[in-house]
Order: sequence, then C-alpha cells, then structure tokens
Amino acid sequence: MLESGDPRSKEGLERILKEFHMAPSQRWAQNFLVAAEVFNRIADLAEMAGPDLPMLEIGPGVGGLTRTLLERGRRVVAIELDERTRPILTALQDQFPGQLEVVFGDALELSWAEVLRTNGMDRAVVVGNLPYYITARLLGCLMDPDLAWSRAVFMVQQEVAERLLAQPGNRGTGTLGVLLRYTMDVAEGLSRVPPESFYPPPEVFSAVIQFIPHSSLPVDWDVFRWVVRAGFQHRRKMLRQSLAQAGGSPFSKNAWHTFLEQIGLSSSARAEALSLDDWVTLAQAMEQRSEAANDIREPHTGPSDI
Repeated sequence: MLESGDPRSKEGLERILKEFHMAPSQRWAQNFLVAAEVFNRIADLAEMAGPDLPMLEIGPGVGGLTRTLLERGRRVVAIELDERTRPILTALQDQFPGQLEVVFGDALELSWAEVLRTNGMDRAVVVGNLPYYITARLLGCLMDPDLAWSRAVFMVQQEVAERLLAQPGNRGTGTLGVLLRYTMDVAEGLSRVPPESFYPPPEVFSAVIQFIPHSSLPVDWDVFRWVVRAGFQHRRKMLRQSLAQAGGSPFSKNAWHTFLEQIGLSSSARAEALSLDDWVTLAQAMEQRSEAANDIREPHTGPSDI
C-alpha cells in the first residue's frame, strides 16, 4: 500500500502537486509516471547490473523512481532541471539520509561523468523517464567516452524504442541507432506502457528500454562516428555522394566510388541500407588508411555530441 503522498499513484501525485503548488510543465513536456509496477520493473532491470552500484537518475521530477530505488537501499545521484522540485527531493533526502544527492541543472549541459566523480562514484547505472523531445540528445550522453556506466534503463516513446531495437539496415535506421548499436547492446525492458500510466497522460504509448555498454570497440570511435554521420548527412543520396559532401571528406565522389567497391560495399547504396557490419567494414578500411583517418577525426565537443 502506497502512502497518501506517494507520487507512484495518481492520487498521491495529485496531493504532492497540490501541497507544493506545482503543475506539470508543458515547457518541459512533463508527464509523471504513476504506475508503481513500472517503477519496480525499471528498478529490477537496473539492479541486474550488480548489488552495489549506485544509480545516476536523469530527471527525477517528483521522485517516484527515486523513492523506489532508495527503498531498495540504493545510493542515488540525480540531475534535475526543475527547481520547483527542490523541496520535494529535499524531503526525500531527509527521509533517506546519506542515500540521495541532487544536482540541479540541465542534463544536456552537465557532464554526467563529472557529476559521478564529484559524488565519489567510479561507475553507475543510469536510469530515467526521458522527456520525449530530447530523448535522442540524452541517449547521446551515454556515448561520452569519459562516462563509466554498467547499464542504462530508460522510459522512452514506444516508437523510438522500436526504432532503436531494430538492427541497422532498414528504412528507420539513423545515425543515433547505428552509433548506439556500435557502442552498446540494446534490449527491450517493457514493450508497452499505456498513456494512463502517466499524469497527465501523453498522446503516445511508451516503452522501457535497456542498454549494456560494449567492453571494447573494434574501430577508433572518432573514425566510426565520422563515417556514420557523414553517411546519413544526406540520407536520400547515394553513399558515395553523401560521404564526398561531408566536412573533412578525404575523397572525391569518384574516389569514394572506387574505395567503397574495393571493400565490397555498393557505392550506390543509401546509408539506411547498411548493416552494422557494413559500417564497421567501412570504418576499419578508413582507419587503415591512416592519412584519411587523420583527416576525418573530430574532437569530442560534449557528452551529447553524436
């Protein structure tokens, strides 16, 4: 039985919002999850990473997932943008002394790795109910090479989850999907969360999706990232054209045609048709051409830069 002021039920959430004179923000597209069973499923998946790892929560809001994790004895560091939630989260800190730290700021601008280091954490499990309009950019933060994490469990829009679960090589494939698949495994956590599990209910279904990072990568990250971004830059054009028009391209269109055909890839294919193995083959061939690889390596400018 949940307490009357527990945000894991619609009634409890309404009491909290009334007590703290809050309303869900349209500006930040706030849809608060109010399904206790879904919170428990996210926590169960997060705990699969190990019994002692702390949690990095992105966007705790009024603390539904936070409370679930704290009740299980987990240490949580949370990044929250909405200052209105400060007294709510402070009350949770008082209720669970020593378990919760809250950093107020924009998760797209803060270094998640630095947040962990500041709080004495070497590695964490990353969790959150992601705002749908910035899901892609937040997922890009997982690819920050400085961030040490063992598993991530996120609530996302169901349509986004389906695209991310699909293997590269179909019409829905994009830059983010390929880069995610290269750096981590993507797995279903909960395939369908209905709108009535939220307050206010969104217009779409949601899903829980989990990510497990690869321990090593076969190709230099900067080279692989450039190749994929260049390939999808003009996704309706043939691969040789898109690659030739990308910034820092070491080859002309005709040279790309020759290069691609030599490594067994069709130069007239479009980026969405390439499998993950195809992208690895292309990046490996570029990496072996050290002069070309040096031309296209880009500095990593931030945690959400994909």
